[in-house]
Amino acid sequence: MTINKSVSINATSKTAEGQAIAYFSANVSDTGTSSNMSIQNQTLYDANKSQVRKDKTDFDTAVYEVEDAQTSTTTAG
Repeated sequence: MTINKSVSINATSKTAEGQAIAYFSANVSDTGTSSNMSIQNQTLYDANKSQVRKDKTDFDTAVYEVEDAQTSTTTAG
């Protein structure tokens, strides 16, 4: 029997007023990682690119932490 473990991670980049600009999603599993960004409002994205890009960097860092933790668990187990 093979058991695969996966972790889903989701986040939303928003304006100061709470409007959604972009969604980030990732799935980290024993067999690999997939990560996506979906722009929800192009006008807001164009006006807030630096903030969205910072949010994407922060999201990627969170994904890397999950990957590292999962690798440690897989290696130890």
